[in-house]
This record gives sequence, C-alpha cells and structure tokens, in this order.
Amino acid sequence: MTKVQTLTVRQRDGIAEYERHMQVVHRGDLVLRLPRSISHAGALGRSVSFAQFIATWANACAEPRIRTTLAAGDHDQIERFASRVHGLAAAYHASRITANDGRTNLRRPLLEAAAPRIRAMSDRQFASVAKGPLTELIFLNRADRQFHSAAYHHEPTRSDLMDPQRHGKLIVSPREMNALILNVLRAQHLPRADLARITPLLDKRSHPLGTLLHETFRNTAEHAYLDLRGNIPPRGVRCILIAARTATLDELFPPLLVSAEHPHLDSYFAGLRARISRGRRRLVHILELSILDTGPGFNATIAPHLHSDAENASPVAQCFRDHVTSKRGPNSGLGLGRILFHLGSLGGFLRIRTSSAEAFFSPLSGASGSDPTPHVADGLAQVTGTVVTMAVPLEP
Repeated sequence: MTKVQTLTVRQRDGIAEYERHMQVVHRGDLVLRLPRSISHAGALGRSVSFAQFIATWANACAEPRIRTTLAAGDHDQIERFASRVHGLAAAYHASRITANDGRTNLRRPLLEAAAPRIRAMSDRQFASVAKGPLTELIFLNRADRQFHSAAYHHEPTRSDLMDPQRHGKLIVSPREMNALILNVLRAQHLPRADLARITPLLDKRSHPLGTLLHETFRNTAEHAYLDLRGNIPPRGVRCILIAARTATLDELFPPLLVSAEHPHLDSYFAGLRARISRGRRRLVHILELSILDTGPGFNATIAPHLHSDAENASPVAQCFRDHVTSKRGPNSGLGLGRILFHLGSLGGFLRIRTSSAEAFFSPLSGASGSDPTPHVADGLAQVTGTVVTMAVPLEP
C-alpha cells in the first residue's frame, strides 16, 4: 500500500514558500497539513496568496484532504479559522478537513461558522467583518448572496454571468469603491493619524484608490469567472482585501513579496528606505488592496485572442509585456493601463500572479516618457486563479 505524502505549511510561511509548495503539488496527490493561523508580520498579499495555493493544491488532487491542529470542539478556533479567506478557501475547496483528533471532519462546521460573516458583508456591517486593521470581503461561487452589495449593484442573471463584459458592468463604480474603502477603514477603528494619511487619497475627484479596486476586481470577474469551456465553476472563492498596515521595511523586504527576481524591486525599496530615513522613522505605513479569484485565471479568456510568435512565453506573460494599455478584441487585455497610471501617481507597487506568470510594477518600471510596463517572470508553477496585490506607501 502506497503511503500518502503530507505537505506541511508553517505559520510563518510567506509568498516565496507558497511558490515552492506549488511546485510540489503538481507531482501527485498530497495531504495538506495547515496551521491554525498564519503570521501577519509584513503580510502584504500573504493571505490571498495562501488561498491561491490551497486552490491550486485542491485542483491537483483527486481527493483533496487537509489535516489541521484545530480542536474538534473548540468553536473559537473554528470561527477564527473560517473568518480568514485562506481558511474559507480550505473549507470550500477541500473534500475533508480533519481536526487534531484525526477523525472529526470540520468542513461543514467551518462553512457554517463562515455563513454569518458572509451575511454581515452582504449587509455592509463591516465592523463585524474586520480583523484588526484587515478586512476581507469574500464571495463564494454558487453560495447564498455570492454577489453581495459590497461590490455588486444587484444579483446578476445567468445571461449576465455567461457574458463576462455584462458581468463586469454590474460591479460598483470607482466612486462607490472609494466609499467602500473609506467605510471599511472606519470600521477597522484605525488610529486617527493612520486614517488621516489615507483620506486625502479618497477625496480626489479621480478616485484613484477606488479606480484601482474597481479595475482589478472587474477585470478578474470578466476574465476569470468562466472556466475554459465557458461554464461557471462549481467552486470558487473571490476576495477583496483592504488593510492599513504598519511594518518595518525589513518586513516588507522584496523576497517576502515576490517569488522571482525583479530588476526594479531593490531600487524601489532602496528609495522607500531613503524616504523613511530622512524622516527618522523606523516604520512604513502601507495601504494594501488585494484581489483574489480562484477561478481559471486570465489564461482562459486571453489565450484565444493572442497571436504571438514567442515560443517560450505563456499567453498571460505575453499580455503583460505587449498588451498593457490596449485591447485587440473582446476580453483580450487586462485593463492594466489605468491601474498602472494611478499606481504610478501614488508611488505604489503591484504584483499579479496567475497562470505560470508573475508581474511586478513600481514607478521605476517604465523608462522616462514611455508607457509603464510591468516586469514579468514566466515559467513558474501553474497556479489556479489570479492574485493581485497593490500597495500604496502613506506619507506621515
């Protein structure tokens, strides 16, 4: 009898470790051992990347099973685990989640524990959803209130869902996304000084933060809601994460944020370090906006529209490099032009992980007078869905 292999994820694992884990999961069935929680130190994009890893692992397994250290009768532990997007992704994508007694299946209790939070999100009771300085607004395929009012005008019809562009038009406007960010941050009870750093970015007529959130969420919906055959996947997790973080620069060090080598990353963080040093500060204040979709990823809709002679690049990597600001046909672009423009004006940076590619953008990514172009790493492990993490440094 073949022994089942176990892949253990540690509490302090970050994006680089998740990438190494994703190289392993494609080798065959593995039981996943998860910690009760993950570290939040310098955790830009960590929870959404963890959820993407879990979905990738589940899709590679014939029978995705998870072992945890959660106690079967400890409702507080179960509720805390289910309150985070990676915990809910585990419950939604796994066939079984075993408690620390080795017998009890916690999958249904976890989903039941998450239900009140999903209802609170739908009712815009953000104070009930916030976890300290972090709020995750979660949308589950084929679940009750999966298109809740935090991001959608109303419940889409099936025709809306089968037409990605019609689906995208049901997502609230940049102005409404701006208001959403402000309402979420207020519900997090941020210190007055932290909120004061952010509100000027929300009051501008161009709604830069709202535009970033609108464009990224709309594009993941348009490009990733249907599978490769044009069907709605039976299971899928989408998430909008809004967090105002305070960290040391070392906690935001490049290797913790990205899995591949990026030529502009060290320069960007060197400049950020210089700015902090001039102000005699040890901490950097960051506003994070992250998007997760565990559907098929951008490749499903982009690939049919690209015609390239590049032999060693995935369609998504080609799109990052060649189609940043324009569309050649229906759903052919990623709509990155406006995103990169606003990020550049805010001095922020972006990471996208989908298909076998990873893209990173900072204000240093474009040469003077040229369109901004993300640095792209290709040939990485194939992942499920799409993760977008944007971060804007906040001045004191």
